[in-house]
Order: sequence, then C-alpha cells, then structure tokens
Amino acid sequence: MRKGWKEVTLNDVCDVCRGGSPRPIMKFITENKGGINWIKIGDVAEDDKYITHTNEKIIPEGAKFSREVKAGDLILSNSMSFGRPYILELDGCIHDGWLRIRNKEDVLDKEFLYYFLCSSLAQNQFYSVATGSVVNNLKSDTVKTVKLKLPPLSIQIYIAKILGNIDEKITLNTQINHHLEQMAQAIFKSWFVDFEPWGGIMPDDWQLGKAEDFLDVSIGKTPPRKEPQWFTTNPKDVVWVSISDMGKCGMFISDSSEYLTAESVERFNIKVIPSGTVLLSFKLTVGRIVITNGKMTTNEAIAHFKHSKDMVTEYLFCYLKSFDYQALGNTSSIATAVNSKTIKAMPFLMPDEKSLKKFHTFTASFFEHIRVNLEESARLAALRDTLLPRLMSGALQAK
Repeated sequence: MRKGWKEVTLNDVCDVCRGGSPRPIMKFITENKGGINWIKIGDVAEDDKYITHTNEKIIPEGAKFSREVKAGDLILSNSMSFGRPYILELDGCIHDGWLRIRNKEDVLDKEFLYYFLCSSLAQNQFYSVATGSVVNNLKSDTVKTVKLKLPPLSIQIYIAKILGNIDEKITLNTQINHHLEQMAQAIFKSWFVDFEPWGGIMPDDWQLGKAEDFLDVSIGKTPPRKEPQWFTTNPKDVVWVSISDMGKCGMFISDSSEYLTAESVERFNIKVIPSGTVLLSFKLTVGRIVITNGKMTTNEAIAHFKHSKDMVTEYLFCYLKSFDYQALGNTSSIATAVNSKTIKAMPFLMPDEKSLKKFHTFTASFFEHIRVNLEESARLAALRDTLLPRLMSGALQAK
C-alpha cells in the first residue's frame, strides 16, 4: 500500500444509517409551500450525481418517523438502481429504501467518498453482503463493514477533482445537447404543427396518411430466451437494443447492454437496421425515441422507422418525439393498447420535399453536434470508469 494510505471501513470514516417510513403514510403534500422534502427513489434519474429537488413533501408530523438528511449527505439506493450513490443538495427526509452515508469531514472528502461508492471496489462488496432472495437488500450494519483504502485528505481531494472534471464535461455535453434538441423541436413545431411560414394553414401538397405509407416500418425480434447461446456480453457481437438501452443513450444510440451472435441473427431472421434509423419503443414504456448510430438490431418492443432519403431523418425524429401516443390507445393502459399493427398505421404527416430539405438544412448541424457530443461523452465515461478503481486502490499514482 502507498505511503500515507491506510485501510479502513466505512464505519471508521462515516455515519451510516437507514431511512424510515413516515406514519401515517398518507400524510404527503405536493404544494411547494410548507412541508419537508420527501426524497424517493423514483424522483432521481439513474445517471444524475446530485439530487436538487423532489416532487413531494411530507408534513412534520410524518417526518419525525423518517430519517432526516442534510445538503451534502450521500444517500445510497437500496432497491432500484441497487447500490447507486447520490449527493444531496437539499435538506429533507428519506424512506427506508435509502441508506444515509455522512462522511466525517476531517478524514474523508465527500466527493472522494462518492466516487469510491461508484467504483467496482465498493460495488463488488455491496453485492457480496446484500441479502434477499428476490431483491438485493443492504443493511446498514453490513455496509459499515465495507473496506476502502484511504489516502491522505489532500490526495482524496485531488483524485476527486480528476474524476469530477470528467463528469463536468459529460454534464456540459448533456446540457448542450438538450438545448440543441429544444431548438430543433421549436423549429419543427413552428413549421409542421403551427404552420407559421404558411399562415397557420397546412399546405395543400402535404400528405396525411399512415406511417407505413411513407416509411419503411419494421419491428425487432428476440431469439428464444431459453437458448442462452444466442446472447452475449461481447461488444464485438451484434448490438441488440432494448428499451432500457434507449433510456440511457441520449438522442443517438451506438451500443447496448446485451448482444446477439451473428449466427442467431441469421438463424432467426432478425432484421439488421442501418445507421440513421429512428427507433420507437411501443411496449411497456411507450414513446422513447432514438436514432441509430451504426448498424444494429432490437428486441420486439421496438419499431424501426426509415425513409429512403436521409434528409428526412431530422423531421422523422422530431415528429415521433412530439407525437401524442396516448391517442393510439383504446384502453386505460397505453402500454398494453399499442401493438405493431397500431404503430405501422399511426397517423403521419409527410410535407413536400422542398420543406423537408429546408428543415434538414436548418437542423442537420444540431443533430450532428449532438451525435459528436454523445460519442465524446461515451469516451470520457469509459476513461473515468477505467481510472476510477485504479485511483481508488492506489494502483495509479494521483500526483
């Protein structure tokens, strides 16, 4: 072990405790006035680092049965997104699906602790001490036993700064992409929803019909799950997109969490879709939209939309992104009402070629900038994830 580093447990350098359940459970308010912030698992995004707001508050009488947290505390997910840490930027209360981990500031830097909890060094220990036959569960007493190699405080701060700078650049790219997409959507709405350049009236030469009248619409496929030989985790195999993958990638998707062998693609006649295809999730989670960045396949819960001319891609993305999918359902649950037949027959507006080309000219640079930013963020995330365990273990000298 490097000079000045020492092995400790989380209990040595943190206060670890579980959240609680407010009583009576129904005493919540959603208004911004009064009450105490009630932080739930469902309020946070998986890839966020900080929690800055919550959608619900709890009255003081109920809060006294819960666990108070303060801005600066770390909380660790104990159910969904198991073992995922977040840094709080607000005071509030947490339920028993969270563990509060409060660092002792004189010996442990908060940002260093966050990155340690994210690392495989901590995650592997979480899984080894988790209990529960169906859902992983972390007890505060067992989390206290998790070990870490602790450098001097100045080295902790330096390591956290290296990793934090990478995360800041990824966050900046995400913010830029969000603004660029908003700009494209604003132009789309002005032209193709409000028809502002045409005096608020749709031009006569534009066509209304079914999606399949104008586009190549296909559906993904899954090999038999009972035959595991068709599925791999090797990135060299065929990218096979799931709805979960679509929720993590941004506007463009380049990779997946699971892959198919080339043999399975051929054997089960699974459609390989080209780069620039717009994907739509239409089962379980309806309405996720991404564009393929490379050739790939998808499961059967995802539809593929492709026009013969690439210049239509930006319009197609914006159209599907702004479409009201609730209008497709004929039951109380849109997730069960929409099927492949419905998707192929969904209403579609096809403007004239001149208008589509003009929209492409206005927005193509936005889309390309977003794609480049996403690729850079993926490289930065891979670099961060490579550096993380090496810096945390002392295998790589920080300075």
